[in-house]
Amino acid sequence: MSPSLHRRLIPSFAAILLTTACLAPAQAAEVSLLGGVDKGDNYRNVTLALQSAPVWRHDFAHSQLDLVLEASLGQVSSSLGPGARHLTHVGLTPFVRWWFAPQTAMEFGIGANLFSGTTLGAKEISTAYQFGDSIGLLHRFADTPWTVGARLTHYSNADIKRPNPGQDYLQLRVGYSF
Repeated sequence: MSPSLHRRLIPSFAAILLTTACLAPAQAAEVSLLGGVDKGDNYRNVTLALQSAPVWRHDFAHSQLDLVLEASLGQVSSSLGPGARHLTHVGLTPFVRWWFAPQTAMEFGIGANLFSGTTLGAKEISTAYQFGDSIGLLHRFADTPWTVGARLTHYSNADIKRPNPGQDYLQLRVGYSF
């Protein structure tokens, strides 16, 4: 195994172990597939996510607020520039969901992600560690295990190191609850 590949795999394996340890106390409730593009259609993101059952919940008169944990494994890709064509990322994100209708919710999450490199196509993202901020809308179909939704996800290193161009993806989501 080349030293360069070895240096990139160790952080990914460490992140997977950390994510697994953090999700261990929470029971998995849904698996989702998300796919999206940036605004210029030059970068793509495909992510497999595992969401926990709510770890906290508060009922209001006509709505509900809950908190779930999401572990994710994904790949971003680009056909532009001299950098890597694909980077793998793993993440852990707590999501607050506001169920304003019985089957429909808005979700917001800020989490930690570890990427397998720091250059994607024409972008230099400077650090493998990236925050992931997401806001979305989801709908569960009544009497079925299926969920659909849309998310806007922004990855950034929060100016830990420059350059920090960020990555924005508009994603469609299909989920299955168990």
